[in-house]
Amino acid sequence: MKYIKLVASDLDGTLLDKNKEITPRLYHALEQMNEQGIYFVPATGRPFSTVPQAIKALPFLRYVITSNGAAIYDAVEKKAVIENNLSPNAVDAVIPIAKHLPVITEYFIHGKAYIAKSVYENLSPYGLTESHVRYILNSRTPVENFWEKMQKSHAILENINLIFRDMDLRKQVWAELRALGLCSVTASTPENIEITSPLATKAKALETLCALLGIEAEHVLAMGDSDNDLPMLEFAGIGVAMANGEAHIKAAADMIAEDCNHFGAAKILEQLLKERT
Repeated sequence: MKYIKLVASDLDGTLLDKNKEITPRLYHALEQMNEQGIYFVPATGRPFSTVPQAIKALPFLRYVITSNGAAIYDAVEKKAVIENNLSPNAVDAVIPIAKHLPVITEYFIHGKAYIAKSVYENLSPYGLTESHVRYILNSRTPVENFWEKMQKSHAILENINLIFRDMDLRKQVWAELRALGLCSVTASTPENIEITSPLATKAKALETLCALLGIEAEHVLAMGDSDNDLPMLEFAGIGVAMANGEAHIKAAADMIAEDCNHFGAAKILEQLLKERT
């Protein structure tokens, strides 16, 4: 394995187990990485406010890539280092497409997630799992006049997230959004579409952070499982896909780790540490 100076990792489906936790085995590997001077950088589609406490509580955590690369947060200084928001033109073009869809629409501003109050109060039509419902209720801020406020905030949106129940409709909307040519269109689950600035991908954020830290791409290991992780895996010197990941992610990876519920990330990091000794 190449000499690695920074490990970037997706969270859900990659680093975290099914309970959204860091196992003791993984924590030990992360701790050893820190002792050897290797940066650990979570890279997630979540806004900063919804990054799991298990991640935020890591005593050696410094940088976090959030909202699919729309922001890089300094966890020590408690502020964004870099922000790449959607353009007002992109937001204004997305609103007419999304406004009348039978989907959940969310938007992220300055690390916080917002949802229409009417949707927040009645999530039953959207086919969500109980755990997903709890996640939304615990992490989203409900707002009145959702679409009006979204339009008024069009210059400061990090991300727009659409959650579908109808997969045929999702495919249609995906193509329509891509055709706009104004935004990056990707996904972190089979049910959602995440819309960000073309400058806001996990790979571009990682490239920016590496430049700030003086680390070349060949000394980066990146781990992921979904479409929004693909550019990051391609950027890194070593791209690791999870066994539970999507087929095209695994096809593009340099290595395949065991799935997130069988210590896949921990085993990769243990291998990295072993080869450095």
